[in-house]
Amino acid sequence: GLTEKDGDDRISRAEFNMYVKNYLSNYPGLTEKDYPKFEDFDHDGDGYVSFQEYAEQMAVQAQQAELEQYYAQSQGQSGQKQATKANALYDLYGSASQSDGFNDLYAQFRR
Repeated sequence: GLTEKDGDDRISRAEFNMYVKNYLSNYPGLTEKDYPKFEDFDHDGDGYVSFQEYAEQMAVQAQQAELEQYYAQSQGQSGQKQATKANALYDLYGSASQSDGFNDLYAQFRR
């Protein structure tokens, strides 16, 4: 299962990738290159992401995806893929913002 190391609220790259991949597999049309990248979340480069870093960065990524959607639409494209990505990231952020930490987040995820 997914457990925090040393009882502090942070996750490793493997845990991050597993959660994101499992979650985003529910969104057809997204490929792995659309998925959030661990490196963008691990701001201090220690190989772990704190829950606060995770929630803050997910909000940033969701906003970026939304801007990409508007840009695609302004270029006459459907923006469908970007919209899917933005929705997925906002959902990930929403799950995080409603959780007290990763244990809580993963408890939701397991239901």
